[in-house]
Amino acid sequence: MPRNRMTVLDQIAASDKVRKKIIDAASALYAKKGFGATSIQEISETANVALPVTYHYVKKKSEIMRLIMEDVLNIFRENLTREIRDMVDPEEKLAIAVILYLRVLDRQGEKVLLLYQKSSSLDRDSKTRIMALEVEVSEIFSNIINEGIAQGVFKTVDVDLMAYNILMLSQMWILKHWHFKNRLTLDKYIDNQLETIMDMLGAKH
Repeated sequence: MPRNRMTVLDQIAASDKVRKKIIDAASALYAKKGFGATSIQEISETANVALPVTYHYVKKKSEIMRLIMEDVLNIFRENLTREIRDMVDPEEKLAIAVILYLRVLDRQGEKVLLLYQKSSSLDRDSKTRIMALEVEVSEIFSNIINEGIAQGVFKTVDVDLMAYNILMLSQMWILKHWHFKNRLTLDKYIDNQLETIMDMLGAKH
């Protein structure tokens, strides 16, 4: 007899697909009902994922935020690794990294906004993990900047501060989108911020 719904074992085996369904369902419910009014059972039902499987990924609601941050980081890292594999010019690498990061943030905008809105209500472990993941993103930019400084392409700067400048300039597209959407497309925003970043690094763009 054909099955219309995956079994618990099927769902655990299809981990990436199920994980995404849980994250998408939770994000939609948080945006609609609020973090406090949403239960893990509701997330499970909305995602059409068995409750034991949902608990396999998230023991508490705050862990959804960690999954969202991990998703953003993994998508960014995978795309970047593929795009810059054969590149040698640090300026070109940095430009591609900024473009990809902003495009990932734009596609995941609702989820990224949830991270900012709800981060203060997370437990200590979840906050710590999210901060660690943010540092991993900044280190991707730091590594490229250090490479550019070593090659004389970029001027000497506080690399950690510069990497976080890039993160903040990028995330502003989501945090202040209500303002920028009225006069800037994503492509125009990227162009303007890339010019600002390269100017700060003294790049000959």
